[in-house]
Amino acid sequence: MRPARSIIILIVTSILLLCIVGFVQTRRLACEPIPLWSQNLLPNAGLARSNVASALPDLWGAAAPGVMLRGPSIDGQGFDTDGDGRALQLIGIANAVETPVIAVRPGQTYCFSIRALTDSPVSATRLRVAFSWNPRPATPPDDNPPPTDARHSSQYQSNWQPIVQWTPATRDWTRIVAAFSAPPDATQLIVQITAASDDRIYLDAPLVLAGGTALPILPATPPPALRVLPWPRGATGALSFSFDWETAMGGLIHSRSVDDPYGDQDPVVRAMRMREGVTTTLRLFAPYQIRATYFANGYNFLLGNREARTFLGNPTYSWARTEQPYAWRTNAWTHTPWFGSDPHGTVQSDSGWYFGDLVPTLLGANQDIQSHTFSHMYAGFATPTELNADAAEWNRIAAEAQVPAAVALAFPWSGSAGISDTAWQDLEAAGISVVTRTNRSQRQYQLIHAEDVHCQAIPGHEAILACPDFYLTPRSAPQAIGLIDRAIQYGGVIDLWAHTEEVTTPEQIAAWGQVVQHAGQRQSDGTLWIAPLADIANWQRARDQLRITQVSAAGPTTALIIRVENISQHDLNRLTLEAPFALTHWEIDGLVQPLGAPTERLILDLKAGQTRELTLWR
Repeated sequence: MRPARSIIILIVTSILLLCIVGFVQTRRLACEPIPLWSQNLLPNAGLARSNVASALPDLWGAAAPGVMLRGPSIDGQGFDTDGDGRALQLIGIANAVETPVIAVRPGQTYCFSIRALTDSPVSATRLRVAFSWNPRPATPPDDNPPPTDARHSSQYQSNWQPIVQWTPATRDWTRIVAAFSAPPDATQLIVQITAASDDRIYLDAPLVLAGGTALPILPATPPPALRVLPWPRGATGALSFSFDWETAMGGLIHSRSVDDPYGDQDPVVRAMRMREGVTTTLRLFAPYQIRATYFANGYNFLLGNREARTFLGNPTYSWARTEQPYAWRTNAWTHTPWFGSDPHGTVQSDSGWYFGDLVPTLLGANQDIQSHTFSHMYAGFATPTELNADAAEWNRIAAEAQVPAAVALAFPWSGSAGISDTAWQDLEAAGISVVTRTNRSQRQYQLIHAEDVHCQAIPGHEAILACPDFYLTPRSAPQAIGLIDRAIQYGGVIDLWAHTEEVTTPEQIAAWGQVVQHAGQRQSDGTLWIAPLADIANWQRARDQLRITQVSAAGPTTALIIRVENISQHDLNRLTLEAPFALTHWEIDGLVQPLGAPTERLILDLKAGQTRELTLWR
């Protein structure tokens, strides 16, 4: 019996040692150093659910629909890594998983870890972890809340962390980790997990431990010695007018059964209205010297196609079909070449199919032409390869018409939902730095809302700004005027848009005229800057990167010396700064700038990469 007992003891000891090693390795994988005896501080870490009618585990939260409990023991779908048959699903770049509230002590470091994977057929993606200290209780929203309202009083964020793309061969999970030290006033913590794409992500085995090595927190930036006003010449609001401008070959013959109020009308008749709308909109803008943005498809640049050129390899698109969520009127485009209806004529013979003769008109009026995709494709359904090819073709054909490469993109059909991490990276690589017409109907995909009146960086793709837009019709004109005033109130921006065909009837022209007149008045009184959307986004990006350093403090007989650096790639012309006291005069790079009367405001031009030194005299 002794040998048998010895073997049993040896086996039990080995198992215990393996468990201890595994336990220690788990702690090390999460955050080092963690005491061996640490307990998981996260309430309901097992993702238990007492109410089967709820999509979420008890005490867990979500920023939008698209977060739910899944797994083999829940609905027979999804993944599980810790053996309990359930995991959380996260869908949506504008979404977040929120842990239960965790009690914390000031100054203590806390480590969070969770396992993650994506079963996206397109690409891997990334996650970011945020620690929100002392989260504010949810309250009913105001009728008109300020756009800067935040739920969390203090938030620390990790870097974006890549997670594995699941395949039947690998079946891998990635451990996502973050650790921060609680600020001096912290008593509660909620951890949020957000994604850099709309891909479906599974999360399991969450863990919160006391201890670990805290990630560094950037020190609070002291307020600058000069206040930067939001827009050129001291304007407090910015406005863009823009149009989706399409030939019959654009969205008009490819119309879906949703999001198109004129989808059942003759595409050539509509195209002729699109032509007419260029003339009517330019006439409305001329008295105020307004520059707008015309978002064009590829055939807008053509003077004709007598030679029967093909584009993008004469594609068909598998996603252009009738079933949900695709919602095309017909399945024809899954097997009919996308450009197969081209009449192979000219501007003179087929004016509704080619708009190349209008391009010099717009450029001569100093208007901006940007991308509505070459083929009027639904970006959220398209593959990264299809998006890449489309962007390259737009730039190539635009160059033939002397139009610069696109930096702004208006998504056809507001089709930004479903874009993968790789596809966003490809758009950035193609030169796109601002997008609009983003998804507006599903909260988990909604990058921006018109009421926000601020362009926001896309999560995980901060080089691209998503800007709010509002559809201007005769019925919505009063709301559009209200949004202009809201942008002025909050130092923000709004883009007002329609299709050019929707500014052709007397009623439509009158509504647009009313809004343009209001905007022109606000421009005249100096509170509003009207510019193409790309110019506004570039200004915001440069303004947010501005560095202001105090070189010497002002005294009773000495001046305040300030260094101002534009480290961006964009000029900041008519940049307006506000001094902390009234000035008798000021110097820029040693040159005196006389003032007619004492004022706090300074206006200067700051080129990309330029540094200037200001001396301010009381």
